[in-house]
Amino acid sequence: MKAQLDKNKNKTETGPSLIHRCSFSEAFPSQQSIDFSVMGSGNLIALSDLLPMIENLGVDVLTSESQTEDKAWQVRLTLRPQAQQLLLSESMQCQFSETLLAIANRAVDNDGFNKLITLCGFELRTCVLFRSVARYLLQINLPFSLSSMESTLCRHPKIATQIAELFIRKFNPEKQASEQQLSDIRTTLNCHIDVVESIDDDRILNSFIEVIEAMVRSNFFCEEIWHDSSRCLAFKLLPAKIALMPKPAPAYEIFVFSPEVEGVHLRGGKVARGGLRWSERMEDYRTEVLGLVKAQMVKNAVIVPTGAKGGFVCKTLEDGTDPEQRMEQVRHAYSSYIRALLDLTDNRIDGCTQPPKDVIRYDDDDAYLVVAADKGTATFSDTANAIACEQGFWLGDAFASGGSQGYDHKKMGITARGAWESTKRLFKELGHDAQTTPFTVAGIGDMSGDVFGNGMLLSNQIRLVAAFNHRHIFIDPNPTPKLSFNERLRLFKLPRSSWSNYNPALISQGGGVFSRTAKKIPLSTPMRQRLGLAEEIEQLSPDELIRAILRADTDLLWNGGIGTYVRASHERDQDVGDRASDALRVTALELGAKVVVEGGNLGLTQSARIEFARKGGLINTDAVDNSAGVDCSDHEVNIKILLNPMIESGRMDAAERDQLLDQMTDDVSALVLLNNYRQSKMLSQSNQTAPLFIAKHAQLIQLLEREGRLDRQLEQLPDDAEIERRIANKEGLTRPEIAVLLAYSKSRLFEKLIATDLIDDDQIAAELLSYFPSLLQQQYRKEIAAHPLRREILAAQLTNQVMNRMGSTFSILLLEEVRTNCGQWIRSYTVAREALGISDIVKEIDQLGFQITNEQQMSLQLRIHHPLEKATHWLLKNADWSMTTAAIIAHFKQAVGHTSEQLHKNQLNQRDRDDSDTVTPPQRVTQAKVEALEFLYYGFDIAKISAMTGCHLSFAAAAFFALNTQLELFWLRRSIDQLPAIDKWHRKARQALIQSLDTGIQEKAIQLINSNTELSNLTDFNTATSESVGLGQLTDLIRDIKSEPRINMAMMTVIVNQLLESLNDR
Repeated sequence: MKAQLDKNKNKTETGPSLIHRCSFSEAFPSQQSIDFSVMGSGNLIALSDLLPMIENLGVDVLTSESQTEDKAWQVRLTLRPQAQQLLLSESMQCQFSETLLAIANRAVDNDGFNKLITLCGFELRTCVLFRSVARYLLQINLPFSLSSMESTLCRHPKIATQIAELFIRKFNPEKQASEQQLSDIRTTLNCHIDVVESIDDDRILNSFIEVIEAMVRSNFFCEEIWHDSSRCLAFKLLPAKIALMPKPAPAYEIFVFSPEVEGVHLRGGKVARGGLRWSERMEDYRTEVLGLVKAQMVKNAVIVPTGAKGGFVCKTLEDGTDPEQRMEQVRHAYSSYIRALLDLTDNRIDGCTQPPKDVIRYDDDDAYLVVAADKGTATFSDTANAIACEQGFWLGDAFASGGSQGYDHKKMGITARGAWESTKRLFKELGHDAQTTPFTVAGIGDMSGDVFGNGMLLSNQIRLVAAFNHRHIFIDPNPTPKLSFNERLRLFKLPRSSWSNYNPALISQGGGVFSRTAKKIPLSTPMRQRLGLAEEIEQLSPDELIRAILRADTDLLWNGGIGTYVRASHERDQDVGDRASDALRVTALELGAKVVVEGGNLGLTQSARIEFARKGGLINTDAVDNSAGVDCSDHEVNIKILLNPMIESGRMDAAERDQLLDQMTDDVSALVLLNNYRQSKMLSQSNQTAPLFIAKHAQLIQLLEREGRLDRQLEQLPDDAEIERRIANKEGLTRPEIAVLLAYSKSRLFEKLIATDLIDDDQIAAELLSYFPSLLQQQYRKEIAAHPLRREILAAQLTNQVMNRMGSTFSILLLEEVRTNCGQWIRSYTVAREALGISDIVKEIDQLGFQITNEQQMSLQLRIHHPLEKATHWLLKNADWSMTTAAIIAHFKQAVGHTSEQLHKNQLNQRDRDDSDTVTPPQRVTQAKVEALEFLYYGFDIAKISAMTGCHLSFAAAAFFALNTQLELFWLRRSIDQLPAIDKWHRKARQALIQSLDTGIQEKAIQLINSNTELSNLTDFNTATSESVGLGQLTDLIRDIKSEPRINMAMMTVIVNQLLESLNDR
């Protein structure tokens, strides 16, 4: 060893050490050793570099000597292998040498998994397989280190060999085993693992098996990935099949692995989409991506695909690399990652699914893979689309949204504009018009950013008093809205601007722009006053100043940046998962803004949002606020899918398509923002009525849990005890909690709708057209009807239409009654909506704008909800579904028209009318239409009476109103409906009582008309009614009830039963 050290001292400076070849020579079986030589050029390789590579191949180094000549060197070693087969097997020796060369060239990682070459006789590829599975297990938090997993496999080479056989027989196209043969391998494996004494070893070995069992595809047997350094190993899994999988488990996952790049792609369903980000969290990038995909799944509830998210890490980046060179390395890693995803994705050729080459599939056809830009990949969409086109992937440049031939989100400002719909809605709840009245804002971000920059230009009434990004803190204690707006506009247009570019002359007295690298920042009196700081505080560190900004009393906190800055008071910073922001974070109880809008992701934890809402703050969720971006991308992708076949057939060229996309930019924006408006309005409505709906919300939570779709602890939803407490205190769910329920309900309804035949219903399928801009509706109607995703688009349109109008609890019937036909349920809703004229009434309410308060608007919306829900349920049970939906609508629309005539004749819709001078004529007209719905609902009963008796609809309507008016049944129904519904059983009892009453009156009206065929007018009917039902006795009974100071369920039950008995006896 000394001689060796002496020779190393004399090494020549000829460049880095390069290994060119290596070979075995004489073996000494009796001494259990073998000679091995390594040859190379450049500097003589240091033993400290060489020996770890060799020892990781399962040998001990006994002796070494080296020599150099000119620019070449040679190291001769005597090795003692841990597996004696190496002494005799030329093929193993060859594999040993190839692996060493691969390690030296950085084509393979240098770790203990390479010992499996000699211990198990594996090929290098099989070692890579085990290494990749181990790396994946680390990402899903298997509580063992990489070295522990290496050691376990090396201690049990026979089991490792059988695990490898399970994988090979499962995925090798040339050796694919039958299910029975795979079962036999599993049985043998289980027998061998049963005798493993170490519990830790048992867990590790079973974890490897679980991952392989969960795999449904792999590109392991695609030869190209082993000969091209830009390719990666990848496998697709069903994560729910892995016991230790962190929640929520996505529906599908792809893991990508190579020495240079590693990553995951998580999908909430088969048709899913979301951004791909470059992660710098080397140890736990999957945890980062999982948190994002959870939010994405909620966010994507407004669009066709469910949520997906991908993330990758660059394992070979070095500190100090030139920024442009560094970004090029990231792009290269991104390209490798994209190719790996496509390796496992089906293609579509001429409308038929084409599986990937040399990939065995254990899942269904899966050709929908769409991605988007994200952190660190904002300029990479063209790269992804070029790879997709190069590989002939059917989506072409629709594969990655946001490329140069698509919709530029920053230029459109679409994400910020969508979040601004939330802002306007929340400010309306404060009675504040954000477009006409000044308000103060604290912000996270800067004017060069998409969401922050665009957002801070959406109202010229903004008074931006403070903002911060990763470099600067901006303070403008008393800004002038117009001057500051113009300066923000200038910065937005300035390429790569920062707060340091803000004109200091335009900052109000005492403000400024401060570097976050400063030790201390001096505080002026105006700064202290604006931030609510004590006079004796003369300076703060940058982190302290940012916390003061978050605590400051402002109207709006606009989050357009990256980072989680607010946690709940019961959470710890380490629970948040954003170490970079730990020093800046405040609790929700400390947050000073009245309104929080999250244009950026994960600005607050969900617990923080709930705590902020419970203390009176106004907030949605990030998934709601910034959903416009994914909605816009969804439209881009589906429009390209529609138009690309026309390019292929020569009907238009790519330039014409791109021009058409550009022409439709404003239309696409309008469609996207309409979704944001409607969803935020529904959340306001649900929030205002939350105490009334708490029992229904509780029931919905239980039903979603029963289906295994919802984990209330994971989603921060209240447990049963907390719900009982809220019911007792007349408290409801908060808006962030309702937002989660709304998203889950949308996802569930979407899945059910895809499986229906609604695409074949002309009336319902017309909603498919409304997804697309008007220009496409006019020119490509037939092509839209043949769109490959027509079912999914229609399902998404219907889901948003119903849920944004009716709220999450409307889906309870679908979940509670497993036999409910989802298609008929949607048809029922559509008929009810059209027959009652709901769409026109909703438009009128929206047009009132700030003529009415938010409370008045929500009250009107709620009064639409109940009759529409009742009518939907009535139609589901009673409509003749042998007729077309259009015919059913026409029939009931006529009945509702006659009902309206009777309503005006009887002047029944005058109650609760606000006739004060403050009510405008349009408001009074709209209010009257809403009030009428309570009575127009009975048009459905009237239609049935007409059908069962053969009388004209006008007479049936008159008779129905006469009977109900004489018996004061409209009052009775209203009184029952106003009884408290403490839980679902009280609600069911109330509904059953009204239904019994309705059925009894309907049957009595039919009986009276059928048994008195000589009836010629309403007078005759009234006379027959008085004689038949004992009018006087029943009127006295109603009068007695009315005189009671308090009405309860028992009283109502008694009177309804007596009424029904009287009706039946006569």
